[in-house]
Amino acid sequence: MNKSSMKKMLGGLTVASAVLALSFFAAGCAKSKAPATGAKTPAGTITISGSTMLYPLNSVWAVKYQKLNPGVTVSVAGTGSGFGISNAADGNITIGASDAYLTKSFKKRYPNLVNVPVALDDAQVIYNIPGIPNGANIKMTPKLVAEIYMGKINNWDNPVFKKLNPQYKFPNLHIFVVHRADASGTTFDFTSLLNDTSKAWAKKVGRSLSPDWPVGSGYLGSDAVVAAVKSTSGGIGYVGLGWVMEYHLASAALLNKAGNYVVGSVKTIAAAANSALKQGDFPADFDKSIVWNVSAKNAYPDSNFEFWMIKKTQPNKATTKSIKDLVNWALGPGQAAKYTVKTGFAPLPKSVMPNVKKLLAQVK
Repeated sequence: MNKSSMKKMLGGLTVASAVLALSFFAAGCAKSKAPATGAKTPAGTITISGSTMLYPLNSVWAVKYQKLNPGVTVSVAGTGSGFGISNAADGNITIGASDAYLTKSFKKRYPNLVNVPVALDDAQVIYNIPGIPNGANIKMTPKLVAEIYMGKINNWDNPVFKKLNPQYKFPNLHIFVVHRADASGTTFDFTSLLNDTSKAWAKKVGRSLSPDWPVGSGYLGSDAVVAAVKSTSGGIGYVGLGWVMEYHLASAALLNKAGNYVVGSVKTIAAAANSALKQGDFPADFDKSIVWNVSAKNAYPDSNFEFWMIKKTQPNKATTKSIKDLVNWALGPGQAAKYTVKTGFAPLPKSVMPNVKKLLAQVK
């Protein structure tokens, strides 16, 4: 999807999103307007904020859902997964978008939240290397990426790049490391991969929405990461598939657990999810990562479920009805390729839907 087509799909929603994002910070997080009690059809305002990775799909869903339900206003903003999780728990927004699931520590901190999976995406390594064709997917290992983000490898002419990619000539150029500055679910997934594949990373940094980065420059949101990498010769960063597609970015073919170098795509993301689910021990509440530890030959090693975080206890039945109607639409017609695949997401496997519906049933 190119930039112009994305703008056409989002329509006037981007303006509303910007206003919404500003109001969150300037007005101390204005609470969503509840629909009238006893409403027979969905009504009122639903606010979705959080993951910038999930923002393109949320936006397209919002536009279509509003057309089908004129009584509902769905406002969408990309403010980072950390914001989405905490503000959904506080009741400042209706739904928090997140690339990270509710870990044990999150569940302890936010006991009234439920994470409802809505799609699948990934975290991809993007770069700007002079002399390397834009369409090239250079090979990298997760351990190599960890060493770059720890500052141990800091020049593109390091022999390891040539060894993995003998067909290309790498320049004598400093690697400009780019990472997220906000609490980010994309960062959670990215650092999960590094944590699972590098003992040094696991010991020094670990997995986090907002880690203590050893090196690099931080930027707010996926769009800022893209801009920084595109404008900086030698830059490296990480974003989801939707951003790679929209801006035609070069991304790495990452080594997976099966020993294959795989490029992130809708098919390889779906392969990772299906492989994880076939292992037979996947938890019904989805509190398990599908990063790295999947066996499929064509699985992209940094894939993940995308979530909507929702308070289990809502202010009234009408609000609950409106939320569930939107979520059920997203889990049904909203899974169609014209929404998911077109914006860089894989739809949920049908096999998980019974458990997903059980999670949604917790919202009262």
